[in-house]
Amino acid sequence: MTAREKKARAEFKKLMQEKGVIPPDKPKMNRKKFVESAEEEWNSQKDMYGLMAFLPEALGLVLHDKDRNGRVTLEAVGVARMMKLAVRLRTFYEELKKEGRTTYKVKEQYEYIEDILKA
Repeated sequence: MTAREKKARAEFKKLMQEKGVIPPDKPKMNRKKFVESAEEEWNSQKDMYGLMAFLPEALGLVLHDKDRNGRVTLEAVGVARMMKLAVRLRTFYEELKKEGRTTYKVKEQYEYIEDILKA
């Protein structure tokens, strides 16, 4: 696409936004601030076990979220990764228990879940 075409598209988009035909651009999220805020809010809760009861519903809401074009969002991919990690970690600890072990090396655990972390 040429610079002229890009400029024409941008002007058309701006005009359509002014007319209210298409929504305005969303402001960029400060990811670091959002994560810090969420962590602070989570850690300030008194009844942690009661809060845990709402995690499956929250996970499901984000997991099935789609963008405007119906594609899976990056947040949904993050939630899916977290769910896969939880399942894999449980399997890791169950295998340790079967082997009669109570200790492990961090490297051993990391190698067990590395493929999910790098996916």
